[in-house]
Amino acid sequence: MKQLTFKISVLMLITSVTMFAQKKTVYSERFSVDENTTAIFNLENTTVSIVASADGQVHFDYTLEFDGYSAEEMREQLGEIKVKATKFDNHITLISNSVTKISSVSYAYDAPNGLVLDYDSRQKLNDSIVRKSRDSIIEEIRYNAFGNINAPFKYFGDRFKTMKKNGKLKNIKMSDVKILRSQFVIKIPSYLKLKINGKDAQITMRDDSVNELSVVLKRGYFYAKQLKNEYNVFKIENAQLRAEAITGGAYSFNNISKGLIGSLQNVKITSEFSKIQIGELKEKVSITDFNSEYFFYNWNTNFKRFDLFSEYSKIHLFYPENTDFTMKVMGNNTKSMYGKDLVIEMQPARKGVKHYMMERKAKGEGHFSGAINFDIIHGIIYNYNDTFKPSKN
Repeated sequence: MKQLTFKISVLMLITSVTMFAQKKTVYSERFSVDENTTAIFNLENTTVSIVASADGQVHFDYTLEFDGYSAEEMREQLGEIKVKATKFDNHITLISNSVTKISSVSYAYDAPNGLVLDYDSRQKLNDSIVRKSRDSIIEEIRYNAFGNINAPFKYFGDRFKTMKKNGKLKNIKMSDVKILRSQFVIKIPSYLKLKINGKDAQITMRDDSVNELSVVLKRGYFYAKQLKNEYNVFKIENAQLRAEAITGGAYSFNNISKGLIGSLQNVKITSEFSKIQIGELKEKVSITDFNSEYFFYNWNTNFKRFDLFSEYSKIHLFYPENTDFTMKVMGNNTKSMYGKDLVIEMQPARKGVKHYMMERKAKGEGHFSGAINFDIIHGIIYNYNDTFKPSKN
Protein backbone atom coordinates (compact mmCIF):
# COMPACT_ATOMS: atom_id res chain seq x y z
CA MET A 1 0.00 0.00 0.00
CA LYS A 2 1.34 3.36 -1.03
CA GLN A 3 0.55 6.65 0.70
CA LEU A 4 0.12 10.01 -1.00
CA THR A 5 0.09 13.26 0.97
CA PHE A 6 -2.02 16.11 -0.33
CA LYS A 7 -3.03 19.65 0.23
CA ILE A 8 -6.40 18.49 -0.96
CA SER A 9 -8.12 20.33 -3.80
CA VAL A 10 -9.81 17.75 -6.00
CA LEU A 11 -13.02 17.11 -7.87
CA MET A 12 -14.83 14.41 -5.94
CA LEU A 13 -18.30 13.49 -4.82
CA ILE A 14 -18.92 13.29 -1.13
CA THR A 15 -21.88 11.31 0.05
CA SER A 16 -22.41 12.87 3.44
CA VAL A 17 -23.16 16.52 4.16
CA THR A 18 -23.29 17.57 7.77
CA MET A 19 -26.08 19.69 9.16
CA PHE A 20 -23.56 22.43 9.95
CA ALA A 21 -22.77 23.25 6.30
CA GLN A 22 -23.51 26.87 5.41
CA LYS A 23 -24.20 28.12 1.90
CA LYS A 24 -23.17 31.65 0.93
CA THR A 25 -24.06 33.52 -2.26
CA VAL A 26 -20.91 34.91 -3.84
CA TYR A 27 -22.56 36.51 -6.85
CA SER A 28 -25.90 36.48 -8.68
CA GLU A 29 -26.83 38.51 -11.76
CA ARG A 30 -29.03 38.37 -14.88
CA PHE A 31 -28.72 40.07 -18.26
CA SER A 32 -31.16 40.11 -21.16
CA VAL A 33 -29.47 39.41 -24.48
CA ASP A 34 -30.31 39.15 -28.18
CA GLU A 35 -28.68 37.62 -31.25
CA ASN A 36 -26.24 40.53 -31.53
CA THR A 37 -24.98 40.27 -27.95
CA THR A 38 -21.36 39.25 -27.38
CA ALA A 39 -19.63 38.26 -24.15
CA ILE A 40 -16.19 37.74 -22.68
CA PHE A 41 -15.48 35.74 -19.54
CA ASN A 42 -12.13 36.34 -17.83
CA LEU A 43 -11.61 33.50 -15.38
CA GLU A 44 -8.68 32.95 -13.01
CA ASN A 45 -8.54 30.29 -10.30
CA THR A 46 -12.23 29.74 -10.98
CA THR A 47 -14.37 26.66 -11.62
CA VAL A 48 -17.46 27.18 -13.77
CA SER A 49 -20.22 25.09 -15.33
CA ILE A 50 -21.73 26.53 -18.50
CA VAL A 51 -25.22 25.33 -19.41
CA ALA A 52 -27.94 26.30 -21.87
CA SER A 53 -30.30 29.15 -21.01
CA ALA A 54 -33.93 28.75 -22.02
CA ASP A 55 -35.23 32.23 -21.23
CA GLY A 56 -33.08 34.48 -23.46
CA GLN A 57 -30.99 35.69 -20.53
CA VAL A 58 -27.45 35.19 -19.32
CA HIS A 59 -27.43 33.98 -15.70
CA PHE A 60 -24.52 34.11 -13.25
CA ASP A 61 -25.08 32.16 -10.02
CA TYR A 62 -22.09 31.56 -7.76
CA THR A 63 -22.35 29.94 -4.32
CA LEU A 64 -19.94 28.49 -1.80
CA GLU A 65 -20.89 25.89 0.79
CA PHE A 66 -18.73 25.73 3.91
CA ASP A 67 -18.52 22.68 6.14
CA GLY A 68 -16.44 22.96 9.31
CA TYR A 69 -15.36 26.58 8.73
CA SER A 70 -15.63 29.29 11.35
CA ALA A 71 -17.40 32.56 10.60
CA GLU A 72 -14.03 34.32 10.37
CA GLU A 73 -12.65 31.69 7.98
CA MET A 74 -15.71 32.03 5.76
CA ARG A 75 -15.35 35.82 5.63
CA GLU A 76 -11.67 35.42 4.76
CA GLN A 77 -12.43 32.96 1.95
CA LEU A 78 -15.19 35.13 0.52
CA GLY A 79 -12.90 38.16 0.69
CA GLU A 80 -10.39 36.43 -1.60
CA ILE A 81 -12.93 36.12 -4.42
CA LYS A 82 -13.72 38.92 -6.84
CA VAL A 83 -16.62 38.57 -9.27
CA LYS A 84 -18.20 41.26 -11.39
CA ALA A 85 -20.30 41.21 -14.55
CA THR A 86 -21.21 44.30 -16.54
CA LYS A 87 -23.08 45.01 -19.75
CA PHE A 88 -22.29 47.92 -22.03
CA ASP A 89 -23.24 48.52 -25.65
CA ASN A 90 -24.73 44.99 -25.92
CA HIS A 91 -21.50 43.37 -24.70
CA ILE A 92 -21.20 41.45 -21.43
CA THR A 93 -17.92 41.28 -19.52
CA LEU A 94 -17.40 38.89 -16.62
CA ILE A 95 -14.32 39.04 -14.41
CA SER A 96 -13.92 36.27 -11.84
CA ASN A 97 -10.76 35.54 -9.90
CA SER A 98 -9.59 34.19 -6.59
CA VAL A 99 -6.35 34.46 -4.65
CA THR A 100 -6.17 30.64 -4.55
CA LYS A 101 -7.61 28.02 -6.86
CA ILE A 102 -11.14 26.97 -6.00
CA SER A 103 -12.23 23.55 -7.22
CA SER A 104 -15.70 22.04 -7.08
CA VAL A 105 -14.74 20.42 -3.78
CA SER A 106 -11.71 21.32 -1.64
CA TYR A 107 -10.54 19.71 1.60
CA ALA A 108 -8.40 21.16 4.38
CA TYR A 109 -7.10 19.87 7.70
CA ASP A 110 -5.14 21.94 10.20
CA ALA A 111 -2.06 19.80 10.77
CA PRO A 112 1.63 20.08 9.74
CA ASN A 113 1.34 17.11 7.38
CA GLY A 114 -2.19 17.82 6.17
CA LEU A 115 -4.27 14.92 4.88
CA VAL A 116 -3.11 11.50 3.76
CA LEU A 117 -5.27 9.29 1.59
CA ASP A 118 -4.50 5.63 1.03
CA TYR A 119 -3.87 4.88 -2.61
CA ASP A 120 -5.04 1.48 -3.73
CA SER A 121 -1.98 0.11 -5.51
CA ARG A 122 -4.05 -2.67 -7.01
CA GLN A 123 -5.56 -0.17 -9.42
CA LYS A 124 -2.98 -0.18 -12.19
CA LEU A 125 -3.15 1.02 -15.73
CA ASN A 126 -3.14 -1.65 -18.39
CA ASP A 127 0.03 -1.26 -20.44
CA SER A 128 -1.40 -3.10 -23.43
CA ILE A 129 -2.87 -0.93 -26.18
CA VAL A 130 -6.18 -2.07 -27.64
CA ARG A 131 -8.73 -0.46 -29.90
CA LYS A 132 -11.22 1.60 -27.93
CA SER A 133 -14.67 2.30 -29.30
CA ARG A 134 -15.99 5.82 -29.59
CA ASP A 135 -18.66 4.98 -27.03
CA SER A 136 -16.06 3.78 -24.53
CA ILE A 137 -14.15 7.06 -24.95
CA ILE A 138 -17.37 9.02 -24.38
CA GLU A 139 -18.17 6.91 -21.33
CA GLU A 140 -14.71 7.63 -19.94
CA ILE A 141 -15.19 11.35 -20.55
CA ARG A 142 -18.57 11.42 -18.83
CA TYR A 143 -17.36 9.34 -15.92
CA ASN A 144 -14.59 11.81 -15.17
CA ALA A 145 -16.13 15.10 -16.27
CA PHE A 146 -19.71 15.22 -15.14
CA GLY A 147 -19.67 14.23 -11.52
CA ASN A 148 -18.87 10.52 -11.32
CA ILE A 149 -15.31 10.95 -10.20
CA ASN A 150 -13.55 7.67 -9.47
CA ALA A 151 -10.54 8.80 -7.49
CA PRO A 152 -8.20 5.90 -6.63
CA PHE A 153 -8.54 6.41 -2.89
CA LYS A 154 -10.00 4.21 -0.21
CA TYR A 155 -11.99 5.74 2.63
CA PHE A 156 -12.20 3.76 5.81
CA GLY A 157 -15.73 4.55 6.96
CA ASP A 158 -16.02 8.30 7.37
CA ARG A 159 -12.34 8.81 8.17
CA PHE A 160 -9.36 10.48 6.57
CA LYS A 161 -5.82 10.07 7.82
CA THR A 162 -2.94 12.31 8.80
CA MET A 163 0.73 11.49 9.31
CA LYS A 164 2.28 11.79 12.76
CA LYS A 165 5.86 12.94 13.44
CA ASN A 166 7.05 9.34 13.58
CA GLY A 167 5.73 8.74 10.07
CA LYS A 168 2.82 6.56 11.13
CA LEU A 169 -0.71 7.23 9.94
CA LYS A 170 -3.43 8.35 12.30
CA ASN A 171 -7.16 8.25 11.60
CA ILE A 172 -9.05 11.52 11.79
CA LYS A 173 -12.78 11.96 11.71
CA MET A 174 -14.45 13.47 8.70
CA SER A 175 -16.07 16.01 10.99
CA ASP A 176 -12.57 17.39 11.65
CA VAL A 177 -11.93 17.99 7.94
CA LYS A 178 -13.00 21.31 6.49
CA ILE A 179 -14.84 21.00 3.17
CA LEU A 180 -15.47 23.79 0.70
CA ARG A 181 -17.91 23.19 -2.16
CA SER A 182 -18.03 25.65 -5.05
CA GLN A 183 -20.81 25.96 -7.60
CA PHE A 184 -20.61 28.67 -10.26
CA VAL A 185 -23.27 28.06 -12.92
CA ILE A 186 -23.44 30.26 -16.00
CA LYS A 187 -26.41 29.96 -18.34
CA ILE A 188 -26.07 31.24 -21.90
CA PRO A 189 -28.43 31.21 -24.93
CA SER A 190 -27.27 29.24 -27.99
CA TYR A 191 -26.82 32.39 -30.09
CA LEU A 192 -24.45 34.19 -27.73
CA LYS A 193 -21.00 34.75 -29.25
CA LEU A 194 -18.61 34.02 -26.39
CA LYS A 195 -14.91 34.50 -25.70
CA ILE A 196 -13.29 32.85 -22.66
CA ASN A 197 -9.89 33.75 -21.26
CA GLY A 198 -8.96 31.24 -18.58
CA LYS A 199 -5.95 30.92 -16.31
CA ASP A 200 -5.87 28.04 -13.83
CA ALA A 201 -9.56 27.70 -14.67
CA GLN A 202 -11.74 24.60 -14.65
CA ILE A 203 -14.43 24.88 -17.32
CA THR A 204 -17.22 22.39 -17.93
CA MET A 205 -19.79 22.80 -20.71
CA ARG A 206 -22.57 20.46 -19.65
CA ASP A 207 -24.82 20.83 -22.72
CA ASP A 208 -24.22 20.51 -26.45
CA SER A 209 -23.02 23.87 -27.71
CA VAL A 210 -23.59 25.54 -31.08
CA ASN A 211 -22.29 28.86 -29.77
CA GLU A 212 -19.41 30.50 -31.57
CA LEU A 213 -16.60 30.12 -29.05
CA SER A 214 -13.15 31.63 -28.76
CA VAL A 215 -11.27 30.01 -25.88
CA VAL A 216 -7.78 30.67 -24.52
CA LEU A 217 -6.96 28.47 -21.53
CA LYS A 218 -3.66 28.26 -19.69
CA ARG A 219 -3.60 25.52 -17.07
CA GLY A 220 -6.68 23.86 -15.70
CA TYR A 221 -9.11 21.78 -17.72
CA PHE A 222 -11.81 22.07 -20.35
CA TYR A 223 -14.61 19.47 -20.44
CA ALA A 224 -17.38 19.59 -23.04
CA LYS A 225 -20.13 17.60 -24.62
CA GLN A 226 -20.58 18.44 -28.31
CA LEU A 227 -18.92 21.57 -29.68
CA LYS A 228 -20.48 22.37 -33.04
CA ASN A 229 -19.52 25.60 -34.77
CA GLU A 230 -17.25 26.06 -37.78
CA TYR A 231 -15.95 29.36 -36.41
CA ASN A 232 -14.73 28.02 -33.07
CA VAL A 233 -11.13 28.93 -32.22
CA PHE A 234 -9.43 27.26 -29.23
CA LYS A 235 -5.96 27.62 -27.78
CA ILE A 236 -5.30 25.35 -24.79
CA GLU A 237 -1.96 25.07 -22.99
CA ASN A 238 -0.77 22.91 -20.09
CA ALA A 239 -4.27 21.68 -19.40
CA GLN A 240 -6.55 18.67 -19.63
CA LEU A 241 -9.05 18.33 -22.45
CA ARG A 242 -12.17 16.20 -22.67
CA ALA A 243 -14.78 16.56 -25.42
CA GLU A 244 -17.42 14.06 -26.50
CA ALA A 245 -17.52 15.50 -30.04
CA ILE A 246 -15.94 18.40 -31.89
CA THR A 247 -17.43 19.51 -35.19
CA GLY A 248 -15.93 22.51 -36.95
CA GLY A 249 -13.30 25.01 -35.95
CA ALA A 250 -9.56 25.39 -35.43
CA TYR A 251 -7.86 24.07 -32.30
CA SER A 252 -4.35 24.63 -30.94
CA PHE A 253 -3.11 22.26 -28.23
CA ASN A 254 0.16 22.64 -26.34
CA ASN A 255 1.14 20.15 -23.64
CA ILE A 256 -2.25 18.51 -23.28
CA SER A 257 -1.43 15.78 -20.77
CA LYS A 258 -4.78 14.01 -20.82
CA GLY A 259 -6.67 14.52 -24.05
CA LEU A 260 -9.82 12.50 -24.78
CA ILE A 261 -12.01 13.29 -27.79
CA GLY A 262 -14.98 11.16 -28.74
CA SER A 263 -15.08 12.21 -32.40
CA LEU A 264 -13.69 14.84 -34.76
CA GLN A 265 -15.30 16.27 -37.89
CA ASN A 266 -14.36 19.20 -40.14
CA VAL A 267 -11.61 20.24 -37.72
CA LYS A 268 -8.08 21.56 -38.07
CA ILE A 269 -5.73 20.83 -35.17
CA THR A 270 -2.27 22.20 -34.49
CA SER A 271 -0.56 20.49 -31.58
CA GLU A 272 2.71 19.92 -29.79
CA PHE A 273 3.95 18.00 -26.75
CA SER A 274 0.53 16.46 -26.16
CA LYS A 275 -1.10 13.07 -25.65
CA ILE A 276 -4.50 12.75 -27.28
CA GLN A 277 -6.86 9.81 -27.84
CA ILE A 278 -9.52 10.08 -30.54
CA GLY A 279 -12.45 7.68 -30.57
CA GLU A 280 -13.57 8.30 -34.16
CA LEU A 281 -12.29 10.32 -37.10
CA LYS A 282 -15.07 11.65 -39.28
CA GLU A 283 -15.13 13.84 -42.35
CA LYS A 284 -12.36 16.32 -43.22
CA VAL A 285 -9.91 16.27 -40.32
CA SER A 286 -6.39 17.66 -40.54
CA ILE A 287 -3.70 17.53 -37.84
CA THR A 288 -0.32 19.28 -37.82
CA ASP A 289 1.80 18.09 -34.93
CA PHE A 290 5.20 18.32 -33.30
CA ASN A 291 6.38 15.74 -30.77
CA SER A 292 3.00 14.48 -29.56
CA GLU A 293 1.45 11.05 -29.08
CA TYR A 294 -1.83 10.30 -30.86
CA PHE A 295 -4.21 7.34 -30.77
CA PHE A 296 -6.46 6.98 -33.83
CA TYR A 297 -8.94 4.26 -32.83
CA ASN A 298 -11.81 4.28 -35.33
CA TRP A 299 -12.87 5.75 -38.66
CA ASN A 300 -16.28 6.82 -39.85
CA THR A 301 -17.54 4.99 -42.94
CA ASN A 302 -17.45 8.34 -44.78
CA PHE A 303 -14.36 10.05 -43.35
CA LYS A 304 -13.42 11.07 -46.94
CA ARG A 305 -9.96 12.47 -46.20
CA PHE A 306 -7.61 12.63 -43.25
CA ASP A 307 -4.28 14.48 -43.33
CA LEU A 308 -1.49 14.26 -40.77
CA PHE A 309 1.60 16.44 -41.00
CA SER A 310 3.98 15.65 -38.17
CA GLU A 311 7.52 15.73 -36.86
CA TYR A 312 8.88 13.70 -33.94
CA SER A 313 5.38 12.31 -33.38
CA LYS A 314 4.35 8.92 -32.03
CA ILE A 315 1.25 7.58 -33.77
CA HIS A 316 -0.87 4.61 -32.66
CA LEU A 317 -2.85 3.66 -35.74
CA PHE A 318 -5.87 1.36 -35.91
CA TYR A 319 -7.15 0.92 -39.44
CA PRO A 320 -10.70 1.30 -40.78
CA GLU A 321 -12.70 -1.87 -40.41
CA ASN A 322 -15.13 -3.50 -42.87
CA THR A 323 -14.64 -0.82 -45.52
CA ASP A 324 -12.34 0.16 -48.37
CA PHE A 325 -9.83 2.99 -48.13
CA THR A 326 -6.47 4.21 -49.39
CA MET A 327 -3.44 5.16 -47.35
CA LYS A 328 -0.13 6.78 -48.20
CA VAL A 329 2.71 7.54 -45.82
CA MET A 330 5.37 9.93 -47.01
CA GLY A 331 8.42 10.90 -45.00
CA ASN A 332 11.91 10.09 -43.85
CA ASN A 333 13.71 9.02 -40.70
CA THR A 334 10.53 7.31 -39.58
CA LYS A 335 9.84 3.84 -38.22
CA SER A 336 6.69 1.86 -38.75
CA MET A 337 6.23 -0.82 -36.12
CA TYR A 338 4.21 -4.00 -36.71
CA GLY A 339 4.15 -5.62 -33.32
CA LYS A 340 7.61 -6.58 -32.02
CA ASP A 341 8.93 -8.45 -35.03
CA LEU A 342 8.54 -6.31 -38.16
CA VAL A 343 9.97 -2.81 -38.43
CA ILE A 344 9.96 -0.72 -41.61
CA GLU A 345 12.40 2.17 -41.42
CA MET A 346 12.85 5.08 -43.82
CA GLN A 347 16.29 6.63 -43.35
CA PRO A 348 16.98 10.35 -43.77
CA ALA A 349 17.40 11.34 -47.40
CA ARG A 350 19.79 13.88 -48.84
CA LYS A 351 18.52 17.44 -48.76
CA GLY A 352 15.55 16.29 -46.71
CA VAL A 353 13.83 14.62 -49.65
CA LYS A 354 10.75 12.64 -48.62
CA HIS A 355 9.73 9.31 -50.10
CA TYR A 356 6.63 7.19 -50.02
CA MET A 357 7.21 4.92 -47.10
CA MET A 358 4.15 2.71 -47.39
CA GLU A 359 0.80 2.65 -49.09
CA ARG A 360 -2.47 0.84 -49.32
CA LYS A 361 -4.44 1.00 -52.54
CA ALA A 362 -8.19 0.70 -52.70
CA LYS A 363 -9.36 -2.83 -53.40
CA GLY A 364 -12.37 -1.64 -55.34
CA GLU A 365 -14.64 -3.82 -53.27
CA GLY A 366 -17.49 -2.67 -51.08
CA HIS A 367 -17.94 0.84 -49.74
CA PHE A 368 -15.05 3.32 -50.14
CA SER A 369 -14.64 5.46 -47.02
CA GLY A 370 -11.79 7.80 -47.87
CA ALA A 371 -8.06 8.50 -48.04
CA ILE A 372 -5.55 8.57 -45.19
CA ASN A 373 -2.45 10.68 -45.88
CA PHE A 374 0.56 10.90 -43.59
CA ASP A 375 3.49 13.27 -44.09
CA ILE A 376 5.78 12.37 -41.20
CA ILE A 377 9.46 12.77 -40.37
CA HIS A 378 11.45 11.69 -37.31
CA GLY A 379 8.44 9.75 -36.12
CA ILE A 380 7.16 6.33 -35.14
CA ILE A 381 3.96 4.70 -36.39
CA TYR A 382 2.61 1.78 -34.37
CA ASN A 383 0.39 -0.32 -36.64
CA TYR A 384 -2.18 -2.57 -35.04
CA ASN A 385 -3.03 -4.63 -38.14
CA ASP A 386 -1.43 -5.32 -41.51
CA THR A 387 -3.85 -3.98 -44.09
CA PHE A 388 -1.16 -2.28 -46.18
CA LYS A 389 2.31 -3.02 -47.50
CA PRO A 390 5.55 -1.08 -47.94
CA SER A 391 5.60 1.12 -51.02
CA LYS A 392 7.85 0.19 -53.93
CA ASN A 393 8.21 3.85 -54.91
